[in-house]
Amino acid sequence: MSKPTIKKKFWLSDIDEILASFFLALIVLLSGYGVVMRYFLNTPSAWVEEICVVFFIWFTFLASSALCKNNELIRIDYLLTKIPNKIANFIDGVIQPLIMIFCLGFMIYWGFKLLPMSKMRFTPALQISYVYIYAIIPISALFMLYYELRKIAYYFKLSNKGD
Repeated sequence: MSKPTIKKKFWLSDIDEILASFFLALIVLLSGYGVVMRYFLNTPSAWVEEICVVFFIWFTFLASSALCKNNELIRIDYLLTKIPNKIANFIDGVIQPLIMIFCLGFMIYWGFKLLPMSKMRFTPALQISYVYIYAIIPISALFMLYYELRKIAYYFKLSNKGD
């Protein structure tokens, strides 16, 4: 079965992977800093844990969109490798709109609906507005939606090629 991946036209097509890697590196560095401050210097920093949680949220959603782009979201590949390519492509073509519906119906809609409600909430230590934390939900969903539209176009192209 042919797995579609998004063709990279320029560096911006990797922005989700670059940012996810950046946030993961920051989490590792800041966590190490927090351990040193807490256990060796006996001066814990409350902001370190808080910012690591924020970075972890952003990392998770950006990594999810990168997985979507590379067609590596969780699915049952074993089953798809045991059936004929034409049927596997059809099943994969049905899965893509379901992911789009999830992105549109849940992540984008509720993500944008959540933002105004979180405007007046702030993190305890750094006083970061939760708008900045939750903004990644619709952002990553828009990335995923774009990638899924590209894959659906690929499947239509593939099905027309077979005719």
